[in-house]
Amino acid sequence: MINYWMFTISKENFDIFNNQKEKQIEFGKKYQRRVKRIELDDRVIIYVNEINKWMMTATITSRVKNIIKSNWIHDSLDYRYKVDLKIDKKLEETKAIEASYIAPTLEYLKRWLPEHWKLGLLDSMHILSARDFNLLESEINKIN
Repeated sequence: MINYWMFTISKENFDIFNNQKEKQIEFGKKYQRRVKRIELDDRVIIYVNEINKWMMTATITSRVKNIIKSNWIHDSLDYRYKVDLKIDKKLEETKAIEASYIAPTLEYLKRWLPEHWKLGLLDSMHILSARDFNLLESEINKIN
């Protein structure tokens, strides 16, 4: 069964990700239980938190790997795990999906008051419903 993920990353780490030859997303040790749920062919949407935009969709192409040395800028996370991604569609920052328009309608964010939806995206890993993922992916696919 395919899982639908949303990975939240910083703008600095997104820029590092974009410049990598091999597209890999890293996770801290606090996400050990969640990374065990990642499977090949799971679908991913990337959210960049400083700019509040969804930037791309991707497919997971590897099992979870342990990291020896992180390539990412260390915020408060101790990066220990990574997965390889195949980018399905990537938007330029100026064309990326502005979260404030769609976020309050997502099932995932119904726990928060509409004006506080950003609180729901503070973690790095989120499991989305197929409905939420398909809504976000369709918005990304509308952009040329």
